[in-house]
Amino acid sequence: MRLPHILIVDDEPNLADILSDALTEEGYEVDATTNGMEVIDRFAQRSYDALLLDLKMESIDGLEVLRHVREYHPDVIVIILTGHGSMESAVAALRYGAFDYRLKPTSPQILHQLIQKGLQHRQETLRRQQLISEFDDWYQVFKEHMMKDVVSSSATENQRFITSGQLSIDRQRSAISLDGKTLDLTKTEFSLLICLVQASPETLSPRQLVNLALGYDCDDTQAGDVIKWHIHHLRQKVEPALPYPRYIKTVRGRGYVWRGNQVA
Repeated sequence: MRLPHILIVDDEPNLADILSDALTEEGYEVDATTNGMEVIDRFAQRSYDALLLDLKMESIDGLEVLRHVREYHPDVIVIILTGHGSMESAVAALRYGAFDYRLKPTSPQILHQLIQKGLQHRQETLRRQQLISEFDDWYQVFKEHMMKDVVSSSATENQRFITSGQLSIDRQRSAISLDGKTLDLTKTEFSLLICLVQASPETLSPRQLVNLALGYDCDDTQAGDVIKWHIHHLRQKVEPALPYPRYIKTVRGRGYVWRGNQVA
């Protein structure tokens, strides 16, 4: 069984070492760094289950690290551990999706308990998102089956094929290739990508994507949660080098946009 993998980010090396040793004894696999910018590179190299994150660092603000991690790795549990807390930073951290917010000093035992709760919450969230994804994929298959009875067989080649830069989509065969490589997408991911490409260079909000790609409606908060996970998995198949996406860009506060036709 794989050990939970924890990343500690703190600009105090001694504290990072103490926490690392204590959590290793509790049965976790632990990495530590004092550099906020290095977090992004480490997440590009491997996945983590939880992140213990300081707020005040020289290279990059901890809230900016948190925003980036939540955007491209939404399933990671993030616990803020800071000696410079304030009401404003606490509210911002929770708004960006931090699981908990703690002031230093916090004992390793308390952190162990928080991590356990966080990992349990993570498993429940992943299971819920898996069920949502399965429903969305089933619904896409259902819609496709129903459309076969109403769509005219005289569809033009222009309706069948879509291209954008190095991306080629054959809607009739549900086939997509990018940079000469075939992409293995689910029905939902296929629909999302088509909507983004056809709308480009316009930005689509999560609610618009739920309506256009998934075929149903929900409020903005629910749409944001649903689309975030689908975009996360779609990027893993489309983007050549996460966490620096070239094709599917996030427009903060607005939604997502396809930039494939602007990539050389």
